[in-house]
Amino acid sequence: MPTKPPGQDLAREQQWANQALHQRLLRIKHVNSSVKRCRSVKDRIRLWKQGTCDLVMELCCALHNFRMRLSPCNRWFNRDKLK
Repeated sequence: MPTKPPGQDLAREQQWANQALHQRLLRIKHVNSSVKRCRSVKDRIRLWKQGTCDLVMELCCALHNFRMRLSPCNRWFNRDKLK
């Protein structure tokens, strides 16, 4: 990603690319915060078995997806219903 030259503006293509990148990063941040609603993801997991931390993260992500699919006002997962 190119940086802005001092005292000049970015080209239109670069502005669009930065805006698209910003939208993706913002979406990722919102998903991460939604997944962290499950307190077991935020807290330190004291289970020492191999793969337990990964399993907890997968379950929390599955709960997030389930919550998003049931939300009537969510445009991201309900796109196919709008067409």
